[in-house]
Amino acid sequence: MTTARFDPSGKHIFVGTSAGSILVFNTRTKTMVARHKISGAGIMKGFDFAKSGRRLVTNSSDRMLRQFNLPSYPPPNPNGEYIEQELEPIHRFNDPINKTAWHAMSYSPDGEWLAGGAADPAAHKIYIWDISNDGQFASALDGGREPLTYLHWHPQKPAIVSTTNQGNILIWHCPAPERWGAFAGGFEEVDENVEYEEREDEFDIQDESELAMRKRKQEEEEVDIESGVDDGAQGIDAMRVDGNGEDIAWAESEPDEDMQGWKLKVLMEDESDVM
Repeated sequence: MTTARFDPSGKHIFVGTSAGSILVFNTRTKTMVARHKISGAGIMKGFDFAKSGRRLVTNSSDRMLRQFNLPSYPPPNPNGEYIEQELEPIHRFNDPINKTAWHAMSYSPDGEWLAGGAADPAAHKIYIWDISNDGQFASALDGGREPLTYLHWHPQKPAIVSTTNQGNILIWHCPAPERWGAFAGGFEEVDENVEYEEREDEFDIQDESELAMRKRKQEEEEVDIESGVDDGAQGIDAMRVDGNGEDIAWAESEPDEDMQGWKLKVLMEDESDVM
């Protein structure tokens, strides 16, 4: 036996062997419930599970990562019988150019991405595959010249931690791009360079004294505050556009007689009544 790992539910222990097999044990009864033969895998070096527990990726001595969909395992058989089944991988991940082996692999929190740490003796390389897109290669991360020894994906965030053989710890994350348009009004971001057409007087240098004179003339201009609505009918028309329809109908049916010529009625109290 070369490697062992609990599944996410904790009900089973998956054990890899040097013969390229996966043994599945029931945690409660300590009995074997399944044996899976992996064709051409060689020595099993490590496992990792997706959060759902239904997907398993293996690392073996043939320098290939394999992903499997796991079957459902029945309760332990009292006669000691177990499932003998060969698993066929749904995806295979490898380095077709350098034929590099792998030190570690880890699923993203949602199980849609897989990261593999290459066992490159001269570089720190992490490869990422898109599981939701038929396992297509997505990106490669370069951490310098210190070889990678292990990696793990954050259980909740889009971040990866990796270690080097020099004792350094690297944390990888996805920086959010800054949106400069949120800081300056009228600022427009473009994806590529465009030719800007300036106005004729946009960048002309103007005399400060002339600007001050223009401002003073504008301040000296008289402002007409007396002209406005000529009569009440125009006010009603304006309300008809912007106001409430019910209020307008009520105002037209019961006018307040607030036209020109109205008078205020003054009521005087007798001094004898006040005493």
